[in-house]
Amino acid sequence: MKKIDNRKGGRPSKPTDEKRNHTVTIKLTDAEYFDLKKRAKSAGVKLSEFIRHGAFRLTIVSRLNEIETEIAQKILRLSSDFNQGVTWLNSLKLRRAADKLLAVVDAMFDILKKLRPNKETDYVCKNT
Repeated sequence: MKKIDNRKGGRPSKPTDEKRNHTVTIKLTDAEYFDLKKRAKSAGVKLSEFIRHGAFRLTIVSRLNEIETEIAQKILRLSSDFNQGVTWLNSLKLRRAADKLLAVVDAMFDILKKLRPNKETDYVCKNT
């Protein structure tokens, strides 16, 4: 009598807690894609593993705390009031006072540019 073998060929199934069921899609430029691909290859891993490793090994830290964000927003809301004040001073021919006020406003915006996150650097990554 022949013995029947019920085993399937191929790799055994992973336990359910190790299976990856979700896909995340991101858009990259050609330069970003080829840079990531090159870095993954030099690390000797697949691109997906390289990205997964980076995503779970970094902590994203906000550049501003809540209080700094609130202060920056309030200063930015005042910018139209400063503009009206400069216009009023100019209309009264108080040019020197208007210039001083403009210098203060410019200095404020220089500070805010350093604090306010922009599209490219709105967070900082730190290794964990």
